[in-house]
Amino acid sequence: MESINRRTFGKWWGIAMASFTLGGEMFMIGCASFAQILAWVQTGLDAFQSVVDLLAGNGVITIVIGSAIDLIIKAIKAAIADIGTAVDNYNNAPATSKATLLGKITEALIAAQNEIGQFWNDLAIPDPKVASTTAGLLGLIVSQLSAFQASMPVTAAIRAQIQSFPKKLAVAPKMRSIGEFKKEFVQVLETNGYSQYRHF
Repeated sequence: MESINRRTFGKWWGIAMASFTLGGEMFMIGCASFAQILAWVQTGLDAFQSVVDLLAGNGVITIVIGSAIDLIIKAIKAAIADIGTAVDNYNNAPATSKATLLGKITEALIAAQNEIGQFWNDLAIPDPKVASTTAGLLGLIVSQLSAFQASMPVTAAIRAQIQSFPKKLAVAPKMRSIGEFKKEFVQVLETNGYSQYRHF
């Protein structure tokens, strides 16, 4: 039997750590577990509500039920919530459906990023401080979503769903624990004097 050197063992171990068990509820894809993604969804919703409250509190948007901005906000919240639904569907599906539903999680992550990107692109914020704070907060949300996405397998067809906008959020994917995400998010609010809009 051929011996396994340290480099080969490390390679095989890395592949094993990137795999997932079909029968369980805890999965590892890259550096993110499905349980971690599922647990983050409510944090993401709370974080986005902070952004909405910041914008409304500073007169950037006026929310009237049924208005265009109301529908956009609801669409973003639905897109974030859909990530949790996609993970639940995957967890509860038979093994024969896992591969398809894995792609649905990636699609949900991309859809949420697209919705937020469109929202930021369409915003007109005259106050530079409010604008930079909003960009920082939305950037943290997108950074986390893109980190989850980067840890998932993706096909060319799914990758093609990623949209680009003239006004971009300059962020890089960064995996954070929920505690780390909340700490950074609150820090942006407090540093700019907007701690009254925090939701965690």
